[in-house]
Amino acid sequence: MRQARITATAVEWNGAHTQERVYYGTYARDIPDPTFRFSINVVEHTYSLNLHQHEYAELIIVLGGRALHLTEFGNHAVNDADVIVINPNVRHGFQDPQGLKLCLIMYDPRQLLTGHEDLRQMTGYRALFEPRRRAVSPGRFAERLRLSADELLYVASPISILRAEFEGRADGRRAIIKSTFVWLVAYLSRLYATRNHDHRTPLLRMTNVVSHIGKHFREPLAVDELARIAHLSASQFQRNFKRTYNTTPVHFINQMRILEACEMLEDPNRDITEIAFETGFCSSSFFATQFKRYMGESPSQFRRKKLSERSRPDASNGFGEALNWRGTAPGIERGVCWSAPAGPELKPAASSRSAPPVSFRR
Repeated sequence: MRQARITATAVEWNGAHTQERVYYGTYARDIPDPTFRFSINVVEHTYSLNLHQHEYAELIIVLGGRALHLTEFGNHAVNDADVIVINPNVRHGFQDPQGLKLCLIMYDPRQLLTGHEDLRQMTGYRALFEPRRRAVSPGRFAERLRLSADELLYVASPISILRAEFEGRADGRRAIIKSTFVWLVAYLSRLYATRNHDHRTPLLRMTNVVSHIGKHFREPLAVDELARIAHLSASQFQRNFKRTYNTTPVHFINQMRILEACEMLEDPNRDITEIAFETGFCSSSFFATQFKRYMGESPSQFRRKKLSERSRPDASNGFGEALNWRGTAPGIERGVCWSAPAGPELKPAASSRSAPPVSFRR
């Protein structure tokens, strides 16, 4: 049996006591409870930590000291009151730490941050916390924020609550941890958006567009309209969108519509033509063409397959599992971009490469 590989070590502080903490970068070793993947510790790095990655996400709040933070997208100095979000499978490390003391929160975003639609409407949340492809801007690491002294003092209370509940075993601890963690994420997301209220950063421009698409994808959308939201020309907007999400705005919108249609098709009482118009397609024939382009089968074939799976005694929600539908959909999740590193993406099926290009109103 192959021995698990240690990815990092740190000195863990527990009151006045310290102990060495070892990290393996996996849920199984670092957050072993599969029903509640959350951990919060205060640690200190006393020596450099090479680039490494882990399955879970990390929310890091710098409580003291400084270091050079190493990432795949460039290096930057971190100091007191910096907040860093490390999304799953993103390589990072610390070089030459000097008294670097961190509040380290490890969590599974699928468990802790699922189902909060108001949260996902926040520009700062999408820019700071949502996993996505890191093709945003080479040499730029976006997921960080610096707190003022008052802001750091303000977040000290929820951090204390999280630590106390995590280390205790009182009834309702999980509910308190989840609600407090969501509060903390929302507060940090608000601060991030406030810092970047001028929308000049490319990432925030794109997340503003995604928010608009998420609210209006059932309606006709024009490239020029989306470009105005991003404060870019149409050509600049399309280049930036493709660089950020590795797809065109047209395909992004159609992916969103198709995934909405997939859920609606599981209701046998819904008319397929009605679904086509409700999800923003101009005709049932165009809907059928695009559905087959992405899913590799017609809407009626998809419906029959899902109903057949549901009727089996051991049936599971195969589509939901394949796309992590209620957690981290690798392509588009309920109108919110969520391009996680792992899992399949909703791409045109290989068998339909000759399908006509997607039309788009201008």
